[in-house]
Amino acid sequence: ATIPDKALEFINKSLEIRLQILPEDHATIGLCHHDTGWAYQNKSMFDEAIKHYKEAIEIYEKHLFDEEEYQFNITECYGRCHSNIAEIYTKQSDYDSAFNFKMKALTIDKKTCHLTEKEKEGQCYYDLGCQLAATIPDKALEFINKSLEIRLQILPEDHATIGLCHHDTGWAYQ
Repeated sequence: ATIPDKALEFINKSLEIRLQILPEDHATIGLCHHDTGWAYQNKSMFDEAIKHYKEAIEIYEKHLFDEEEYQFNITECYGRCHSNIAEIYTKQSDYDSAFNFKMKALTIDKKTCHLTEKEKEGQCYYDLGCQLAATIPDKALEFINKSLEIRLQILPEDHATIGLCHHDTGWAYQ
């Protein structure tokens, strides 16, 4: 069980201590903002969550190429912030912003950064559709079908991701 208020209490204590002894753009300050964003997201306080995710992103951008980056998984956290903001914008029906943040997350993620722009676009629509399938099935179908349309243009018909699109189209109809 998550207890966001308790999480915020301890994250804020950590942030307060770190700000006394570290530069305000230290990577671990970014981690505090990231965790604060997550706690606010769990409380459905989305504007506050986005604010902290964006603060984390600003700090992370300064540390993406540090030798110590691997200790804190800054690149992964940087991408996660973008994904989390995309999730929030999707919940708020701001699909253009969600798409933009999701595309950025796919560009950062080590598993998807090698994809072409068109493949990322297809994946982005697919991810947004999957997120909406349980709550707004009509919009989910629109996104999954857009993903399928893109993927059919660039991949063989028997590609696994095309199969997933068909599967999740059926899922959205349930």
